[in-house]
Amino acid sequence: MSSKPDSEIGDRLRHWRKRVLGMTQEQFAQATGIHLSAIRKYESRSSLPSGESLLAIAGTGINLHWLLTGEGDSRAPAEGSVPPTQVSTAAELAQRLTAIEGLLSGLDPDKRQAVLNEIFSRVQEAKRVADLEEVVRGLERKVG
Repeated sequence: MSSKPDSEIGDRLRHWRKRVLGMTQEQFAQATGIHLSAIRKYESRSSLPSGESLLAIAGTGINLHWLLTGEGDSRAPAEGSVPPTQVSTAAELAQRLTAIEGLLSGLDPDKRQAVLNEIFSRVQEAKRVADLEEVVRGLERKVG
C-alpha cells in the first residue's frame, strides 16, 4: 500500500462502507446515487471522489475530514453538522444539474438558450413565491 494520503482515501471509503455501514458496493452506490463504477474506482485507488461525490458520500454520516485526511473520528460530528437530508438534497441538486447540463449540451444553441431562459424564469418565479410565503408567515406570527 502507498503511504500517500490521496491513495488512502479509497481504503478509508472501503472501510466505512464495509465495516461501519455493512454495505456492498452496489448498496452503497444506490444509497449515495454514485455510479457503481465510480465507487469501484475510488476504492481501488485509481480515482478520487469529485466534490459532488463527496457531498453524496457525506450523506451516509461519514466525517469528510477523516475520509480525506485520516484524522479524527470516522463519523461526522453530531452537533453543528449539516443534517443528512440537507446533504442528500444538495447531492440530488448537483446530480440533477449535471444531468441537465448533459441534456443541454446535445441541443443546438438557440434551443439551449430558450430552455435555459425558461428554467431561469421558473426558478425566479418559485423564489418570488417562496419569499412571499415567508413574508405571509412572518405577518401571521406577528398577528397571531
